[in-house]
Amino acid sequence: MSKHAQASWNTLATILAVVDEGSVAAAARALGINHATVLRRIADFERHTNLRLFDKSTRGYQLAPDRRAIIEAMREAYDALGQVERMIEADRPRLAGGLRVTTTDTFSNFLLPPIIASYAKDAGHEIELLADNAHLDFDRMEAHLTVRPAATLPAELEGIKAGLLHFGVYSSGNSPSEAWLGLSGPLSRSVAADWLRAKGGMPLLSAGSFLSLAALAASGAGRTVLPLIVGDQWSGLERVDIPKELQPVPVWVAAHIDYARSGRINRARKHIAQALRATGALDP
Repeated sequence: MSKHAQASWNTLATILAVVDEGSVAAAARALGINHATVLRRIADFERHTNLRLFDKSTRGYQLAPDRRAIIEAMREAYDALGQVERMIEADRPRLAGGLRVTTTDTFSNFLLPPIIASYAKDAGHEIELLADNAHLDFDRMEAHLTVRPAATLPAELEGIKAGLLHFGVYSSGNSPSEAWLGLSGPLSRSVAADWLRAKGGMPLLSAGSFLSLAALAASGAGRTVLPLIVGDQWSGLERVDIPKELQPVPVWVAAHIDYARSGRINRARKHIAQALRATGALDP
């Protein structure tokens, strides 16, 4: 995809995210970008087209009443461009730029490196491992495969379940029992965040990465919820509890349905899923 096309793609994604998420801040969290980038992309679009999409007020950015038809046309264009790009790439004899695998920082640090390294030796093409904690939206991640936990997969993804990811409560042993670390950013949508919110209270310190939360907890900043694969291996942490109410989450190795007929992508998907199961780090 050219730089110009990529910029247009990003702009469409940003505008649609603001409409769908209901605010600039929520759109930034969903896309994994900062607030200023969302505002800049909207401003650039409105300036270049001389078209106002949003009403700006103290309540935030609200879609102008007469722009709904334009937004729906943008959505159709965004979906169609994505489908064309994926179908062209799936039909290429060799994947342009190799195979791109996106995952969370947890999996890119604790489980996937040896799996990807081993597969790359036999694959015969470049493999790029991308760590991104943004909420699962395959159209915006620009990857062939994704490995990440999710209760369910969106309709546009076809996945293999590699196992279940369990969570526990961890502490350095020097933290007051009432001190909790919050889950922010992309983690705010996780089952761990839902469980913590149900407990009540307002954490004074939070982070959007399980690795950051582990480091904070190990420093004595408070208790936190972590995947067992992180907390059990983190120096300076001890497991306090595995709450029954905190249910495990399936871990998927998934591809967009438009990539489903690509033999190369499917071979990689099956290999990664099997290798994850073989680690024994995930429950069946």
